[in-house]
Amino acid sequence: MRPPVKLRAALLAFAAALFSVPSAPARADTFAASPSIVQVVAHADDTFLFFNPDLRKVYDFPLVTVFLTAGAATTEVGPNQAFSSTCLYGQSRDKGARAAAAEIAGVRNPTWTRTPITFAGKVAEEDTLDQAPQVKLVFFKLHDAGDANYVSGVNKQGILEQIYNSGQITGWHQATMGTLAADGGSDCEQQYANQTYTKSQLTASLTALYAHYNATVVYGMDPHRFDSDPGNTDHLGAGGFTLDSVAAYHGPGSGGHVLLRPYRDYNISKEGSTLNGGDSATKNGDFISYLGPDRGDIPGVYHGLYDTSPDPNNSFYTPFYSRQYSRWPNGEVWTALDGTGKLNAFAILNSQVQQWIETTPGGAWTGPTPIPNSSGLTPTLSVIRDPSGMLRVFTTRLSDYSAMTDVETAPGVWSAWKSLGSANPDDPTLQGDPAALTEQNGNVTVFVRNLGTGVSAKTLNPGGSWPSTWADLGGFDVRDDLAAGLGGSGAGELFAPSGQGILHWKQNTARRWAMDSSPLTPAAAGKTQVSFALNKDGRPEIFYADPNNPSVATQWTQGNGTWTRSPGLIGGSPPMLESVAATTAPDGRISIAIRNSGGGVSMASQTAANVGFSGSWPDLGNVIVGAPAIASDSDGRLIVLACELDGALHINRQTAAGTGSPFGGWQLVGH
Repeated sequence: MRPPVKLRAALLAFAAALFSVPSAPARADTFAASPSIVQVVAHADDTFLFFNPDLRKVYDFPLVTVFLTAGAATTEVGPNQAFSSTCLYGQSRDKGARAAAAEIAGVRNPTWTRTPITFAGKVAEEDTLDQAPQVKLVFFKLHDAGDANYVSGVNKQGILEQIYNSGQITGWHQATMGTLAADGGSDCEQQYANQTYTKSQLTASLTALYAHYNATVVYGMDPHRFDSDPGNTDHLGAGGFTLDSVAAYHGPGSGGHVLLRPYRDYNISKEGSTLNGGDSATKNGDFISYLGPDRGDIPGVYHGLYDTSPDPNNSFYTPFYSRQYSRWPNGEVWTALDGTGKLNAFAILNSQVQQWIETTPGGAWTGPTPIPNSSGLTPTLSVIRDPSGMLRVFTTRLSDYSAMTDVETAPGVWSAWKSLGSANPDDPTLQGDPAALTEQNGNVTVFVRNLGTGVSAKTLNPGGSWPSTWADLGGFDVRDDLAAGLGGSGAGELFAPSGQGILHWKQNTARRWAMDSSPLTPAAAGKTQVSFALNKDGRPEIFYADPNNPSVATQWTQGNGTWTRSPGLIGGSPPMLESVAATTAPDGRISIAIRNSGGGVSMASQTAANVGFSGSWPDLGNVIVGAPAIASDSDGRLIVLACELDGALHINRQTAAGTGSPFGGWQLVGH
């Protein structure tokens, strides 16, 4: 069982101090809907390897983990191996999932209640942790892609990705374990056998599952396939089904409060570390809890009781412990002041781009209101104000990875979406999400990563049309997450994390983009999302997670106009899980906000204009999803914005202007 409340609070406080994360203050506002989190994965170990440590932040809330396949690849069974049938192997992996879930929940001697449950006419297994009943596991028990007993193509039976891509009209279907005699016969759990799923049936079952558990946040697997990194076919199928089923679900009571967050999987091992030592060690322990105690039957190799195949110490698995990446991070450029002085915010909730607007400058809010025809777009948004005062939103269309944009015709009134096409017609999957900028002369320019892994750009023509072709700005090995802003002189500045370092472009006197001869840093491994702000004297400064130490790093232009060439770590920075949000207040001081490793929001500010940051990082509390944003309202007050586990937007605004003024506490925005 969990420690007593007082003891547990003391342990949490000690852990927070150990990893420089202050204990979160109590929340003050209300939820739009009671938080309920559902995770949908392909295999029993996916949640512990790819959704962690985020999953550890939500175990005190209702949490349902859905395992679509039994994970029973036949390569794991046979003569002289641990399991005599694929069914027994799948059931053992289920035991591992239960063991790890109980470990994370803090239950030392767990018992589970296991019952059949029906979703849209199909029967799955629901397991409830008796000592922490908010924790549930649901097993669909479908065949794994590696199960040679389940030969895809025979009688149009297929694995997850095949039935997702082929659809119901061709008759493709999946089947549960025990449907085939070769699965193990009497070893299988017959109450779940002899069921088949078409694409529409599996989608309907997942949608019904969300409704049953009143899901407000859904964690899903990566549905994005790169030709250069095709990924795991079960992961891709699970990711695709999660996209479609969430789109068919509209939150508890159809109130629209549901947020989807897909996570990258095997390909994160190619990126830089993002987690601090404490989170990495805990994640390693969670995975070992899933594997189970070492059988000890193979000298020098960890051979788990529940899943005997993975060696948690080999070169394949060890990179996962220090990494967690969202497929489409929401970044921090999702707020903007419109031409009337009202602050706006944008995010994808209920599978559409939603807009919130202050009713009066610095006042209450309305929303969320969906932008028409905004389904099928990624959550990575870039928002700017054009010279007319209207707002523009840029993102990516999932069906073909085209850059997309929409513009207001009046505050809160939108024109039709416009496709800007792809800089990569031969392989659009390699195109990155767009970053946009309104230049000093009023030009609107958008930037994307291109097929050569450099950067391409388009600038809106006079009259409102976009050119058909993209201009190649150069660069190489760019990792996405572009950032753009205006320097104090009015020249545009563009930043692109790459394997070589953070690449930098600046507009010359002719307003053409010129790349520096060398990166700003010697190297920047991984996806280092850059944020941009101006010092009071007009010097640009950038902020990002240092890839060698997941705390906030910064670089800035010096008095002679040149950039510092090595990152400076901001003192006292807690370990962070997302990008840095940055803004300059009217008094000229820069403030930054991060999602800390406790899942809440921490922030810091310059001690005075044009100088360094305080080592104090007050924790504003709450458990949020994705990265926060920070902005100044028309009254000069700082405001921090974040989506929470209720599938809604919440804000925390200063009580008065001035960087040192206190914040008034979190408030629900709209409803």
